[in-house]
Amino acid sequence: MKWRDKVDPILKHHLEKEIQESNSCKKAYISAKDPGKAQLWCAIANLSKKIFDLNLKVSYLEGVLKDSLKKTSKRKFKKEKK
Repeated sequence: MKWRDKVDPILKHHLEKEIQESNSCKKAYISAKDPGKAQLWCAIANLSKKIFDLNLKVSYLEGVLKDSLKKTSKRKFKKEKK
């Protein structure tokens, strides 16, 4: 039995996906002194990029939401003034 078979079933899909994605860097990590560590760093870099991209999306959506709320409150204020 492989160690990956012992991983919590809830995490297993995510683990397999990250391993698959880190394989895109295989040429790089195979040439490393310690390929296992290099593959791990590639996986960490992939996760870091995903987090960065998600943060950009969240920041954009927060800005859109704030603008939308400002416009809505301005319209409400104008209606109340009349």
